[in-house]
Amino acid sequence: MNKYRKLYVDKTAQTFADELVMFGLIRLLWEVTGANVTVMDCGAYYELTSPLPLEQTALDQASGVFPIPFIQTGKNKENLPPEAVGVDYDAEREQRNLYFSAQDKSGVARPHPHWDIFRAINPVALPSYTALLENWWRLQSHLPEVLALLFDLYAAHPNDIEGAIEAWKQLDKLHGWGISAEATCQQLYNPDQGKGQNKTKADGLSIRNVKSFWLVEYLKAIGFYESAMTRLVRGAKDRKTFVVVPRIIDFFTLRQVKSQFGETMQFRETSTRFDILAAIRYTRTLIEYHLTSEDVDEPWLRESWMPRQEVAGFRTAFYKDLGNAVATMNLSFIALPGWIYINSAADARLYVELLNEIELVTRQFDENNSDAFRLLQHLRDFVSGDDLQAFFRFTSLFPSYYMGMKERNKYVRPFSTLFVERLMMSTDINLYEILMAEGFQNVAYAIRQSTITAQYRKKQGDRKYDVRYGLGQELVRKSRYPADFMVALSNFMHKFNAENAQIMETRGGPYRRSLKTSDIEEIAQLIDKYGSEVVGNMLVAYGYARLPREDDETAIAELEQEIEDNG
Repeated sequence: MNKYRKLYVDKTAQTFADELVMFGLIRLLWEVTGANVTVMDCGAYYELTSPLPLEQTALDQASGVFPIPFIQTGKNKENLPPEAVGVDYDAEREQRNLYFSAQDKSGVARPHPHWDIFRAINPVALPSYTALLENWWRLQSHLPEVLALLFDLYAAHPNDIEGAIEAWKQLDKLHGWGISAEATCQQLYNPDQGKGQNKTKADGLSIRNVKSFWLVEYLKAIGFYESAMTRLVRGAKDRKTFVVVPRIIDFFTLRQVKSQFGETMQFRETSTRFDILAAIRYTRTLIEYHLTSEDVDEPWLRESWMPRQEVAGFRTAFYKDLGNAVATMNLSFIALPGWIYINSAADARLYVELLNEIELVTRQFDENNSDAFRLLQHLRDFVSGDDLQAFFRFTSLFPSYYMGMKERNKYVRPFSTLFVERLMMSTDINLYEILMAEGFQNVAYAIRQSTITAQYRKKQGDRKYDVRYGLGQELVRKSRYPADFMVALSNFMHKFNAENAQIMETRGGPYRRSLKTSDIEEIAQLIDKYGSEVVGNMLVAYGYARLPREDDETAIAELEQEIEDNG
């Protein structure tokens, strides 16, 4: 065992199994040295840097290292080591049910923070999980030797797994433990390695489990507690698991942020909403951590900062419930928003508000509704993929959804103009210049007055102005060709001004302001410079956005209550 400050974890699986190994190793390193390890993504591997050197003396003093607990059930309780550190599954389940059934939760203890992990392990993965912990329990008297083997394994890149297995076999033979070097790869930690036809060489057809070095599987089990968030999907027994993918960040920050993030993800969600909410809530939690933590310098004091500089996002797995087993149906990566650039504490607080706005917009959609599902898909592509076209696809579909819901007296929350402005500033400064053009602002005002505002007044009994249903869809559809778009937009502007003139002749004020010739001239110049699709999509996005002063707090409260009532 040499003195090491750096360890390396290869990315061999290209699923969240790699991150689980890395987090498990960091936790063991912390148990031995107490050091705040910094992890850095180096592409093909993770580099772990400890501020304290890993020396043999620290290993020699290591004892009683039990990072994760046994899970005791009525069936296995008698077979567990008598002095084992464990949790009573049945008692934790009763406590959770008691907490969520209590109307007054002030005097009721909260559920165990790892309850969802316990539920994910029991019953399918529990036997293998227990076997790993029993192996670890048996070797405690010679723990320094085992830790040295593990740290030597990850002291160089690439990791010599075969050499570590041979070293383990010799160590096992020396002490007579009788612990096999291989253990079954559980699908909970290895989403791509379920039971089935898995032979490297196709020399026969048989169903079998995939095996791996048992100490590596034990690290994955530890890492699951440190980095995973697993929840059941609303309306089903299916499960979705999210594992943090760091870029460059320290272990203490990761633990604090994960703990606070977990508090925001207590309830079930549908699959697509899960993805969006996980990305924006983790981003918000990370920003708030840097705003409030006294032990951490604000990163934007050094340079323009992005949350994605510290955490890339999540690797996810969707498991379909099959009764007595589960099947991995989807593996994906959900990135944190890449359009957030923070240069000051004021910027940080503003982006927290904008992330709150995305959450409110997201939560209003029922994924069982086909139109809402399409909107959520586009919103996820925008939030996670930095795809401005996805945002425009969302804003082009949203008007029809908005108008339809309003006709049924349902409150719908559009994005605010502030959100659209800040988004354009973050993605492309030229697009922000389009927003600030006076002609653009005036035409967007006319669109808003003819749709959102006119429909609101209609519901209030004021039918002074006609509601232009389908205007947003028509403008987006025509924007593919500049000439067609200018014809459609000019036709709308003509009708808008004509209606204004008619109302001014027959009714009293207040009146809408009319469009000017300079407005159409400026729009034409913008189309020549940026293209009709960009201008058209931005007009619809901004025209159907709400003004900040139109924020109806009562309506927002009603929306949130409706969301809670629907589960």
